[in-house]
Amino acid sequence: MRAARHIGLSSAAAVALAACSGGAPTSQALLQRIERVENGLPPAVVARGAEMPRTTIGDVLARYHVPGVSVAVINDGRLEWAKGYGVREVGGAPVDTATLFLAGHIGQGVAALATLKLVEDGLVGLDQNVNERLASWHVPENEFTAAEKVTLRRVLSHTSGLSVPTMPGYSSADELPTIEQMLDGVAPASNEPIRVLLTPGSRQRYSLGGYVVLQRLLEDITGSPYSDFVRATVLEPLDMHRSFHSQPLTEALAANAASGYEPTNEPVAGRWRVYPQLAALGMWTTPSDLARLAIEMQRSFAGESNGIISQASVAEMLSQQFENRGLGFEVGGEGEWRSFRLEGHGNNYLSELFAFVSQGMGAVVMTNSSNGHGVTAHILRGIAAEYGWADFVPQEVEVARLPDDVLAELEGRYSYRGRDRVLAVEGGRILERISDRDREEELLPLSADLLVSVSFGYRYAVDRDATGSITGLTLVLQGTRLFTYERVD
Repeated sequence: MRAARHIGLSSAAAVALAACSGGAPTSQALLQRIERVENGLPPAVVARGAEMPRTTIGDVLARYHVPGVSVAVINDGRLEWAKGYGVREVGGAPVDTATLFLAGHIGQGVAALATLKLVEDGLVGLDQNVNERLASWHVPENEFTAAEKVTLRRVLSHTSGLSVPTMPGYSSADELPTIEQMLDGVAPASNEPIRVLLTPGSRQRYSLGGYVVLQRLLEDITGSPYSDFVRATVLEPLDMHRSFHSQPLTEALAANAASGYEPTNEPVAGRWRVYPQLAALGMWTTPSDLARLAIEMQRSFAGESNGIISQASVAEMLSQQFENRGLGFEVGGEGEWRSFRLEGHGNNYLSELFAFVSQGMGAVVMTNSSNGHGVTAHILRGIAAEYGWADFVPQEVEVARLPDDVLAELEGRYSYRGRDRVLAVEGGRILERISDRDREEELLPLSADLLVSVSFGYRYAVDRDATGSITGLTLVLQGTRLFTYERVD
């Protein structure tokens, strides 16, 4: 039933192409390039020697039960094209380039840029104890802050030691907490108190709580509401006119906003949750606006713009602070292919901003579903293939030929924290069925004890007991064993 209601979300439903060269008509060459992206999405993994399979944007929307997606592509240092696909909600109006999506964690990039502006203006130090500038509330001192302090550098790189890695948001009917109530975990705030639980600077630990502290600090320093300060400092100078920290959305803005969808593919009650944690999670925006943010970062790094902050400050933001973290952004890649990115997730909207530091290329893909990762990953690979990126290139693997009895041994149900994966073998193919999300993925065997996902590239190590019987599947990402789906039957 759920799958059927999404069948109409094909590439034929795509709307609102935006030519981004000063309003000039879109060239035939660019239209053809866009069509190649739309119809040429590759998988993450392909068997060595096999023909590269391709799928379409419409197909992946239907497969992952995602109502709509909006895309913006950066090339040659400019916004080359933007386009919407699917619908704002099932049975509703189509997505266009002005449709608002909840950016979630991606909004932290805007918060970081605004923060560095205050640092440049000499109003706060990047390595200064935040308690020296906080006025209306202070980070409680404890044994972890005896020698090391919470600083802006550590907040922006998620190394502050502060707590609260997730925040579920609030329904439209809920009483919204003040920022002080969120900081201290006092009702109606739904989070625990935001406190230092690790020695600041000792390790990376994702903390939305740190960005709530940042929001309080910026308001204390400027004397302005966070939304007003960020609009004047970042959004307006970068022509990000479709970006808002409006929680909840006004009626006028809600008229062209995409509704959120749960992991179960059901719509969020009230269309979306409300996030008063503005710096951490609370920005509504479009891919085109986020592309403008990325372009400013690229141009500033190259010394071609100082619209917000200097070249030196942008270089600091995009430098590795701790592991893969810069200031406000994740950083990766090497040499001319260095990159920065942010993923917005966990809030019934799944989106990604990805750009190269010095190549003048990148893209933003925003969906309105918790299950949007499959859509964003496929579209980014399609863009990468068309534009010749060094990232998002499908991996060729040597597939093992397993005997039928070994394949049959893999079949069964595996569970982790109440979430099931069922492996089935059909026609020699290993299929992973994800029951609560109404979809299946193909796994390729690299050996009898290692499987890889065709769509996502993650790997499962097959765990066995002393007798050789399969006991579980352990998810492996970049060589790290994360958690295990225990064999149930």
